[in-house]
Amino acid sequence: MRALRAAGALPHGTCHVRTKAGLEPLDVADRAAVGAAIERHRPNTIYLAAALTAVDYCEDHEDEAGRINVQGTRNVAEAAARVGATLVFYSTEYVFDGRGGPYGEDDPISPQGAYARSKAAGEQAARDGTPNHLILRTTVVYGWDRASRNFAMQLWERLSAGDRMRVPHDQIGNPTLADFLAETSVELVRRGLAGATVNLVGRDRVARSDFAVRLAERLHLDSSLIEPVSTASLNQRAPRPLNAGLRTDKLASILGRPAIGLDAALDRFVAAMEADPIDHPSPSQGGSVGARGLPATDEASADER
Repeated sequence: MRALRAAGALPHGTCHVRTKAGLEPLDVADRAAVGAAIERHRPNTIYLAAALTAVDYCEDHEDEAGRINVQGTRNVAEAAARVGATLVFYSTEYVFDGRGGPYGEDDPISPQGAYARSKAAGEQAARDGTPNHLILRTTVVYGWDRASRNFAMQLWERLSAGDRMRVPHDQIGNPTLADFLAETSVELVRRGLAGATVNLVGRDRVARSDFAVRLAERLHLDSSLIEPVSTASLNQRAPRPLNAGLRTDKLASILGRPAIGLDAALDRFVAAMEADPIDHPSPSQGGSVGARGLPATDEASADER
């Protein structure tokens, strides 16, 4: 919403599980409600950030993941096509098996778990539902947001309390600052990339434990509280792509500049924290955005995207 306003657009946002003043309640899985909302607002662009992203939960609730991540996407895509809106669909590195990263946009997908399958199917639903789609694959999305349970906020909460935190050393990906993701999403829409798939992530590909240490150090927290462990030792319900991450060559070519590096992203994260006017309470436990005024547009749990 901030990125759209900064770009001169007039965004309208929706919410479902996480309610917030100024956002319209909407269940993405309710086909009739989605169609009515999009017909009423008639946005130029729809940024579909609504998704079920709790990876382990999805493993035991695959029907629910399909209802939200696949049918919900289909509902939005079909409604977008009816009003001529561009659909921006946020996908994930989880569509790959994590055996040969980093992955480019044209590499064959191989989703391994229920969440991954639902996102891969969501991509196809977006493609099938409207030719005016832009699929953005991202991962390890984080940002300073006291209402979020993203990885960075969990780390800040745990380490600030002096608690140890076990972080996998064998999950490799590209930490992606939410602000960069949003701003670049808006820029890509303005470049008229309908029909494209683009990896939209931070430039640096690092192990999750290394990211945690670098983040802790920038926050002046005790990085010795971070315990690097294997993914297998965490006994997580769903499979994780390990040697994953996404290539950013295509993104850099489109933008004419490289994707943001981790150091610069962490600078922005810390600046956002320091600018927070409230005394940094602990974070607590989505939605979609429609924007008018753009030339053609409205997903991430703690450790996933």
